[in-house]
Amino acid sequence: MRRPGCQRDVASPTMLPRELLAQGRTGGYPVEYLRSRVRGRRSRLIRDWKPLIYGAPPAEYLASPQYQGFVRERSLEGLWQSLQQEHQWVFSQLDEAMRRMLAPYFLYAELRTITSCLRMLQGEKAQETAAVLAGSLLCDRLKGALSGGDVAAAVASVEDLFCGISAAFHGMREAYEARGMRELEQMLVGRYLEAVLEQPLHPVLRELFVRIIDARNILSLYKSQRLASRDVSVFLSGGTIPVERLQGLRERDDLFTAVGLIRQVTGITIAEPEPTQVEVALYRGITRFLKQEGRDPLGVGLIVDYLWRCSLEVTNLSVLFAGKDLEREAMDAEVVQ
Repeated sequence: MRRPGCQRDVASPTMLPRELLAQGRTGGYPVEYLRSRVRGRRSRLIRDWKPLIYGAPPAEYLASPQYQGFVRERSLEGLWQSLQQEHQWVFSQLDEAMRRMLAPYFLYAELRTITSCLRMLQGEKAQETAAVLAGSLLCDRLKGALSGGDVAAAVASVEDLFCGISAAFHGMREAYEARGMRELEQMLVGRYLEAVLEQPLHPVLRELFVRIIDARNILSLYKSQRLASRDVSVFLSGGTIPVERLQGLRERDDLFTAVGLIRQVTGITIAEPEPTQVEVALYRGITRFLKQEGRDPLGVGLIVDYLWRCSLEVTNLSVLFAGKDLEREAMDAEVVQ
């Protein structure tokens, strides 16, 4: 039996991503002023990763005068908290029109917050959600749903709210109860990516989400071929590669299929269909696209490029923190540059 609130939303989705984010505490600043500040902060991001990979431990590098970026914490969890704080700073600087424009990206980034909190509730660690939600841009209703109590009730609340954006989110609680948290996470992210393309989007954001879908689909194809899986539900619609073609390619059972698709969607050629090479090449392709868009000093691409590169910086640092005992060459291969 459907819950009444979700049934209403399923019949007529009326919400925009902006409505699931916090209200701005200030009216923001003129766009020209913000672009100038973002350019300055972008110039302080890490450009050369070799000193962190082959030199001193990354925690020491972050504490040194060499590092001028936004990361202030020197722990694995603290890295993501620093990213949240930087998102909060950018969001606070935007005027309301820009907040609405960039809300689809901010909400996409907050999906990690939602899934992290749900996992904490599942593990009966509700007290730990407070630290995650403190820096979050989620609206008060979502924060309240994720701050404690039963995980199934939290999943139901998340479903109800996201059903306001798209009917595609209906069934999240049933998916969780039947197949667990991993299935729920894949459903939330996958359906958000598909649903967001139905929203009015700035061209840069639309192209970004299409490229993210392409990357996820190619990774899904590659992994299904490696594991000899035939799950027909793994591919997302909305990318440049039709789902029907991906399903046909999966039947070939040829790992080098991914090499050709990566070259097609990113222009990057990799030597072998090795897991790290595949994933890094796909993220490099997205990074190249946004770097190109970010060269326009008057375009919204500058801000999206900065947000993406902040996320990439934290992802790379996480690799280095988590892989401190690995061979340096192995870490070098996993860092997206």
